[in-house]
Amino acid sequence: MKNVVILGSTGSIGKSTIEVIEANKDDFFIAGLVAKSNEKLLTEQAEKFNVKNVCLTDQNSKNEKFISESKMEDLIVGDQVDIVVAAISGVVGLKTILKAVKAGKRVLIANKEPLVAAGEILMREAEKYNSEIIPIDSEHCAIHQCLQNIDKKDLSKVIITCSGGPFLGKKQKDLKEISIEDALNHPVWKMGNKNLIDSATLMNKALEIIEAKWLFNLSSEEIDVIIHPQSIIHSMIETTDHSILAVLSEPDMKICIAYGLGYPNKIKSLSKPLNLIENNLLEFIDINQIDFPSIKFARDALVSGGIMPAVMNAANEIAVERFINNEIKFDLIFDIIEHVMEKFDIEESIIDPTLDQIINADEKARLTSVKYINNIQ
Repeated sequence: MKNVVILGSTGSIGKSTIEVIEANKDDFFIAGLVAKSNEKLLTEQAEKFNVKNVCLTDQNSKNEKFISESKMEDLIVGDQVDIVVAAISGVVGLKTILKAVKAGKRVLIANKEPLVAAGEILMREAEKYNSEIIPIDSEHCAIHQCLQNIDKKDLSKVIITCSGGPFLGKKQKDLKEISIEDALNHPVWKMGNKNLIDSATLMNKALEIIEAKWLFNLSSEEIDVIIHPQSIIHSMIETTDHSILAVLSEPDMKICIAYGLGYPNKIKSLSKPLNLIENNLLEFIDINQIDFPSIKFARDALVSGGIMPAVMNAANEIAVERFINNEIKFDLIFDIIEHVMEKFDIEESIIDPTLDQIINADEKARLTSVKYINNIQ
């Protein structure tokens, strides 16, 4: 029996994790639940699964049944927890994730931002403390599976697939009047709003390039991105003999969650099996046919190194938040990221940052983003 803490239990990944655990209840027990503000659902989850350790990070809550964030961290690093599922959007929770890593836990990371902002530190500490970091976003989960029993010297490159989002076929100049509803209308995936907007801008692929660099010890040149609208192939690797290994499945995050929880064994995912006859059309399109600058942002951030990936991510988070709140136009997301990255590249470059320096850069990049938005309105 493995004891699991879920960070972000009321979000889409958190809810799916609970479903997978319920389907494998003889093997897993929910030891702790953490949510930001959805007190009603969090309470319902805790009561249904008899979870004693429940934390709501919203400081306005007066519910005495909830424990503090510090007590939840004590639980996570203690002997009562085996697996921590990190499913909180953004860099929130980065320090908690690092504490879990230093405690030697298996950490399943669903959100890209912690590895983008502090991937070098997280992977270094994971090796030092014998912690397993297993990605449970579909692309990196697929790569993780493909790399099993493959020596690094035999790997030519990884190929991250991209659905193209709701604006496949559009140019950047066509995006000015895009509505929030249009941007959230993903043709394949059901995700939280932040991830849906990132998919629409292709910033999800920018984040994934940086994430792959740290997860799998790759150079930027060893990471390709290709558009695959059906989202049946979740990612691929090419070996030095030019063989390509791929993971195919229904686009269902529960498969990735089950992979991470059960690794190296297989457990029930609740996903329906893939019908290859029904899904007999698999298309591939050159990513360069979309002129959104997101992939360039990622490549530039890797060249600059240091705090730049965290800066890029922070600017994107603010821009997406402002777009969702109907405060900026869709196309301004790119302008904000570009402005903040250029400003930091000139004035604020830090090559080998500490975690505190990364967090400070994240905060400063957010303030810089807000200032830029206020100046252009």
